[in-house]
Amino acid sequence: MKRRSVTARLLLLTLLALMPAMLVLIYNLISARQAAYREIHINALTAGHVASLEVRRIVSSVRSTLEVLSTVPITRTGPGRPCSDYLRIVDDKLDMIESITVLDSSGALQCASQPTSATDFSDRDYFRDAVDRKEFIVGTYIIDRITGEPALPLALPVLEGERTARVVVAYLDLNWLGARVRERELFGGNALTIADRNGIILAREPFPERFVGTPIPEEYQRLVRASVPGTLELTSQDGTRRVIGYYPDQESLYVSAGTSVESGLQQVGKVTRFGLAVIALAIVGPFLVVWWAGHALIRRPARQLVRSINAWRAGNESARTGMSGDGTFETIGGAIDAFMDELALRREQQQKDDRMRQMLIRELDHRIKNILSMVQAVARQTFRSSQSMEEASEAFFRRLHAMAGAHQLLTKNWQSASLKATVETAIQPFEDPAHPRFSIDGPDLEVASKIALSLSMALHELCTNAAKYGALSNDAGRIEIRWCFGEGGAPFTFSWTEQGGPSVERPSREGFGTVMIERVLSQQLDAEVTLEYRPDGLRCDVRSRMTDLLGTASEEEEAAEI
Repeated sequence: MKRRSVTARLLLLTLLALMPAMLVLIYNLISARQAAYREIHINALTAGHVASLEVRRIVSSVRSTLEVLSTVPITRTGPGRPCSDYLRIVDDKLDMIESITVLDSSGALQCASQPTSATDFSDRDYFRDAVDRKEFIVGTYIIDRITGEPALPLALPVLEGERTARVVVAYLDLNWLGARVRERELFGGNALTIADRNGIILAREPFPERFVGTPIPEEYQRLVRASVPGTLELTSQDGTRRVIGYYPDQESLYVSAGTSVESGLQQVGKVTRFGLAVIALAIVGPFLVVWWAGHALIRRPARQLVRSINAWRAGNESARTGMSGDGTFETIGGAIDAFMDELALRREQQQKDDRMRQMLIRELDHRIKNILSMVQAVARQTFRSSQSMEEASEAFFRRLHAMAGAHQLLTKNWQSASLKATVETAIQPFEDPAHPRFSIDGPDLEVASKIALSLSMALHELCTNAAKYGALSNDAGRIEIRWCFGEGGAPFTFSWTEQGGPSVERPSREGFGTVMIERVLSQQLDAEVTLEYRPDGLRCDVRSRMTDLLGTASEEEEAAEI
């Protein structure tokens, strides 16, 4: 892995320091956008509700007019000018009405507010529905036979007993309806659509000339037939992305009000762009300052130190940093100069034993790093998984004792240790010479130092668990430890079997012992570790290649594994 420069590390630390503030700002931007979307849906639903109420008011007004006309005696006089003249007077006073007709029970025209040559309306759906259902009917989009203009028929049957005597029909002027829609002054890409129960558009803004008289697309016909109002984000037929609030009514008219997503997000878009600019400024500004500080205060004097050291290494023993003062790098430079002076005086004397000393230092450094890393891992896992300080301290010192026992075996030869001696040393604190509890069987072999140390720690954890919960927690339990070496490519096998102890169950949480056995030991040996929580006691099996058992890892590999 390529090491980063000091400046790069400072920049990384700066980025990490800025990260919480940037995350909060980004979260606020996302929240604002989501809130804007919710507001768009609410506005669309509210606009649709208001428009729906207005449409219902118009339909209710026409119905009231028809109910009044149905009671006027002149409408019952039959065909003739008196009835038609009266309807014409009413029609002239109502801008919303295109024409009014009175039909008899067979659909024949009795009188009309406008001159017409049509006499039979029995084939019209609105007439048949009014006669069959005997109630007020809001029809569907038609071309009026009297005026030849698009209209919406509203029919009211006049009943005499159980019989429909006649039907009074008012034809709503769709041009007037469109003008009412235009009066709403829709801005910013918003839209309003009114359609009949079949989904034929009666009025629409914007672009009424393109859509009036055409059906709503089939994929959205389900909204016309829906049972409850709602909102939906879609791309309208005019290509604008909108959130529509729709209000269906199978007995009357369908209304939908669309709010442009782009218009609704315009303000939050400005906030987002401002926030992104703030984020960029918050990153670039500190980065420039840190880069300058790293270059002027750290990298430049560091390079001067490195140049002097490299020149001395190249054979120029007169090379010095020449740095003096109370600053950090000046102090280091002065110390390096003094060290170079001292090295020059002692160089001849130290050349003979330098190689031996360096070898011993590397070996000692390697061993200390391994010990400290293992102690650190033991401390971290012990104190994290313990319930109290007393329990943690006791477990920690027991594990250090087990490590000390394993290291005593390594003092004779730092590279390897006896496998049998490792096992005996690990179980010694738990064995009772007067009443032996352990049975050990397996040939001896010198194994790598890291294997001996890891196996010792694993055995210590198995013994500790057995003393708490397993075969060593009573007087009748025993433990068998067996191992054998593979031949002809067969693996090394090691087994731990508890018998005679209390019944055991798999623990509810993973403790340090399980981590040590299942993870650390499996990594050190590249082994397959199996723990079986049997009713008669715990069984642990380890299978590993012989090459992993005997081989030694490099310093970097061991450090990484630990």
